[in-house]
Amino acid sequence: MLKRHYYRYSMLAPGFCIFLVFFVWPAISNFFYAFTNLDATFKYTHLVGFDNFISIFEDAGNSIAFKNTFIFTLVTTIGKVGLGFLLANFVNLKLRSTNFLRSALFFPVILSPIAVALAFTALFHPSSGFINMLLKELHLGFLTQQWLTNRHIVMYSISFVEIWKWTGLTVILFLAALQTIPKELTEAAKIDGATSWEQKRYIIFPLILPVVNTNIIISLIGGLKVFDIVYALTGGGPGNASNVINTMVYRSFSQGRNGEATAASLLLFVIILVLVSLTNKYLNKDNKG
Repeated sequence: MLKRHYYRYSMLAPGFCIFLVFFVWPAISNFFYAFTNLDATFKYTHLVGFDNFISIFEDAGNSIAFKNTFIFTLVTTIGKVGLGFLLANFVNLKLRSTNFLRSALFFPVILSPIAVALAFTALFHPSSGFINMLLKELHLGFLTQQWLTNRHIVMYSISFVEIWKWTGLTVILFLAALQTIPKELTEAAKIDGATSWEQKRYIIFPLILPVVNTNIIISLIGGLKVFDIVYALTGGGPGNASNVINTMVYRSFSQGRNGEATAASLLLFVIILVLVSLTNKYLNKDNKG
């Protein structure tokens, strides 16, 4: 007879200690230092209340960072989820090149964000970049742009890079959901005269709605936390045109304004917590309905 063996809780101690030291304690410290005048030496002198938060909102450059973060999050979430759903339906078809297409779509996900940013910096170059050169060859020279130096479109250029890199992840999640749908349901719908659109609307989409919710939440969190792609492509420039919350935090730390930087990171945590909670509540309500 097989015996069930129980492990002592003491075996959890090493992992629990690591979690406390590297996750819980920094989080608590970050909350505390956000209300102090922490300087470059990381030695606070006294509490300053909400002064750090007030200084964040008084800086016009910081307001641009919040605006850019929300624009980036909205554009990339729509792009990754919408495009991912369309591509997942395409690669779910029985094609000879299906396996290759699935691998090709997921390949950007495993690439380093810095490597991707360097590659697109070259592609976006105004004179020698592949994108502008291709537009000129197609006699569409009027569409050429200063993709990373035009303050009016720079955030959309960065959003395009983010969508290109991470859409493969949403494709894989959607594809896994699509392949769990019983074929009998769609075949029965065809017999009843349902069109392809009606099958997607009334059968496929309701069944994969939990995965849609998951992709939206993942995309929202990734968009709000963005840093590497923005910093590697533009460094937040030109000026503050592509500055986001995390580049603002980075600049504050680099300038020795550590109290303000920790306050901004705490504010970002609250924004993510509130937006994700509200979105998740709304999506789950629709799912139950």
